Amino acid sequence: MTLARVLITGAGGFVGSHLAVGFAALRYQVTALDTVFDPATRARLAGIALIEADLTKDTELPAAEVMIHAAALTTNPAAMGLTEAEHVTANMLPLLAMLRHAGRTGPQAFVFLSSSGVFSPGDGSPYLTDADPPTALGPYSAAKRAGECLVPSALPQGTKPFCLRLGYLYGPAEVARPTRARVSLIADWIAQARRGEVIALATPAPRRDWTFVPDLAPAIARLIAGPGDVMPRHLCAPDAPSDAEAVAALRRIFPRLAVQDVPAPASKAPMRPSRFAALDGFRWTDLATGLAQITDVAA
Repeated sequence: MTLARVLITGAGGFVGSHLAVGFAALRYQVTALDTVFDPATRARLAGIALIEADLTKDTELPAAEVMIHAAALTTNPAAMGLTEAEHVTANMLPLLAMLRHAGRTGPQAFVFLSSSGVFSPGDGSPYLTDADPPTALGPYSAAKRAGECLVPSALPQGTKPFCLRLGYLYGPAEVARPTRARVSLIADWIAQARRGEVIALATPAPRRDWTFVPDLAPAIARLIAGPGDVMPRHLCAPDAPSDAEAVAALRRIFPRLAVQDVPAPASKAPMRPSRFAALDGFRWTDLATGLAQITDVAA
């Protein structure tokens, strides 16, 4: 696929904004869409076309060869004053709007960003693979699972579908916002380390498929240049360090970091990345390097 126009929803958020910056760096013509862009995100997206609009309000959208639906509401329904049904609806309506837009304009590729949140703690062992059926039943999980089923069947003929499950994510400029009230565990740890607080380390330490968010745009750009896939696939870094290993890497940056062992709650198994020929030789950012970048420390 030649360099083209890309339309990214949820581009005011953590993942979507990094995708917008990343595709712009790859010289795509990027249009970033969200209901609101805060001043800091606007500054990071300088030079990128921004649209502040509600997808559920019959917003007029530009055509694009690539559409990436990254918009998602992850905040707990009760915290937002929503019922579970309203939460599912709030996640599904924007996706349906984008699928209608795709049906009218016929993009070359449509990327739906799903999540390892479709899995429950008991699914898969020791890794979650393509063959493991997801069983999570919460409202966020239900919307993602529904999207995985809907996207391949709802796109016009000739549009390549991609349903990519993302796992544990970390990176620069990660802040909470109303639609994503909780930041990553790594962001929490870094904030606690800077405040001199004791980090609670789950024991036995679970493993997590940490992916550096700036890696996603170049990885997805490789994927959309190839054939589509109607099956949900796992897009994540190949390593799955334990929390103890992640904290040890963080301690090299914050030598005085104090840790307290606490009982480990039930957690999902890490995802095993799907096999993509397009990603052969792709260089994922290792955790130590990523931590150094987001804490402004030389690797």
